[in-house]
Amino acid sequence: MDFNILIGGPQGGGIDTAANLVGKAVATSGYGVLSVREYHSNIKGRHSYTHMRVMDKQPRSLKYPVNIFVALDPDTIFEHLDDVSEVSTVLYDKTTEDYDLQAARMIMRDTSVKIRRILTENGFETTIRGALGYMKKRGARLLPIPFSDIATQAVPDGTPSRYYNTIGAAITLAIIGIDRKFADDAISYIFKGKQQVVEENVKVVDASYKFAEDSKVAGKTLPALPTPRKLLLTGNDASALGKLLGGLRFQTYYPITPASDESTTIEEHQNIKWLDKEAANLKKGGVVIVQTEDELSAVNMAIGGALTGVRSATATSGPGFSLMAEGLSFAGMDEVPLVVTFYERGGPSTGLPTRNGQSDLLFALNAGHGEYPRIVFSSGTVDECIYDAAKALNYAAKYQMPVIHLIDKNLANTLDLISKVDLDRIKIETVKLAKEGDDVKRYDLNTDNGVSPYTTMGRNIFWMTGDEHDELGHVTEDSDIRDRMMEKRFKKLETADREIPIDEKAVLIGEKEADITFVTWGSQKGPILDVIEDLKEEGISANLLYLKMFSPFPTEFVKNVLSSANLVIDVESNYTAQAAQMIKLYTGIDIKNKILKYNGRHMTEDEILKSAKEILNKESLMVVLEDGS
Repeated sequence: MDFNILIGGPQGGGIDTAANLVGKAVATSGYGVLSVREYHSNIKGRHSYTHMRVMDKQPRSLKYPVNIFVALDPDTIFEHLDDVSEVSTVLYDKTTEDYDLQAARMIMRDTSVKIRRILTENGFETTIRGALGYMKKRGARLLPIPFSDIATQAVPDGTPSRYYNTIGAAITLAIIGIDRKFADDAISYIFKGKQQVVEENVKVVDASYKFAEDSKVAGKTLPALPTPRKLLLTGNDASALGKLLGGLRFQTYYPITPASDESTTIEEHQNIKWLDKEAANLKKGGVVIVQTEDELSAVNMAIGGALTGVRSATATSGPGFSLMAEGLSFAGMDEVPLVVTFYERGGPSTGLPTRNGQSDLLFALNAGHGEYPRIVFSSGTVDECIYDAAKALNYAAKYQMPVIHLIDKNLANTLDLISKVDLDRIKIETVKLAKEGDDVKRYDLNTDNGVSPYTTMGRNIFWMTGDEHDELGHVTEDSDIRDRMMEKRFKKLETADREIPIDEKAVLIGEKEADITFVTWGSQKGPILDVIEDLKEEGISANLLYLKMFSPFPTEFVKNVLSSANLVIDVESNYTAQAAQMIKLYTGIDIKNKILKYNGRHMTEDEILKSAKEILNKESLMVVLEDGS
């Protein structure tokens, strides 16, 4: 079983509810589901969609063309003309066939021009009827849905359009073959506490399944599989959970996409009931979440929280991180254990505020004036986000420096089904505290590893300043002290490099010898692992050098892997191949072959596979991916 699904409609039109209904029903019936939410940056109206994959194992990537295409409004048909083929079934409202592209006011002007060109060049009128004809020419099967009739039949006194998303989701589940009782259970979960809404939507589900059966598009009901306890989480959710388990006690944020979801999730779920062993402690301690007036306040307040001795963090995206640069320098100078969860999106400036990007890697490595040590690392799967968020808090506390945890927007908005959290993998590491007393050498130079005994406000008297300082924290411009302090601070990074296990910095996945060695970081991990399996079926061997940590950089490991590799292909979601730049800087190895994507949309298995073959056949050195609406 392998279904790729696209559900699209207007922003604010219930797309998330439809996707959650499908995801929850599939997951509880024992099958695997993965989805990515792509949404427009306006509040309401413009086109948004969810791209999903349902399998009898847990998916790691998404593919085009889709098998089931659900259009909850006519604009969705226009927006995804080329995402279907002979494997696709298109579900659409049959009353919209006369809808003209000119009336689609919510489609961006540039997109509308492109759609008009595609239809006219292929001899089709610029209406939904013409767009459907184009899709049919590409091999798609058309399935007109009487949305209003189904809704009215199920809920005679209701507003039909309120139930279109449930209808689309339910017919999708019927086509896949998911037993309707799992759809009903999902409705009860999604609308918990709203009994009338639950009852109405269950009736809509039943009517939708009946339509699918009468139309002979319903698949054979799949048997329910064993369902060990799992979690259906986004990357935002996972990072929030990891911070809670890692001992977070104070987090600041200023609202910004896609970072805000993490803080609101922590606020809503700081007492995790299913963690029996930890729940009492979490309830007793709690987490303070503060929405600040701006990002300058957010970073400085988080620094203040860390100075009281609690594990402290902030979360932001590119524009907000820009404002935090001065605060980061202060944290670096004063050796503050601060965590910044940096959700990357398309820039520069406001750029693509709700779209994917990995163009902030070099910025994270260099943000702030002057030179100071920092740990910069990234996650590539939802599961990793949990454990990495906890590690970030440990790194900060142990090495007394800023830690920047990179999560790209694609991963932040990926919904993944993961196994129950392994609590044994999460340890809250203790910190060496200075002895209590009036004066403490907060910046003691006489250490083997550069890490001075830590102290907090209220425990000792100590001085803090943004200026260079002596061991007590007093301002100094003495040249000898300056040299020794700079060396002490950077010795901590050398210590971190030595102590952090290599598998937390970089991993070679697959056989050491291969025809192709992919290099990537972040959310391309899953798609590339699937591409490796696809290539294997064609007799081509491949492996993956998966980078996680960029400061300190795993120089020798990366050099050893790449120096013996045959064909190396770098895969990133940015224009300038920033990870490849880091590799060249630290190892001298210049990766010529690249697969890059910077249009803000997620990478898919099929486009990476096609591009890798082009490079293997020497048709190109660099391929720029353009898929996505």
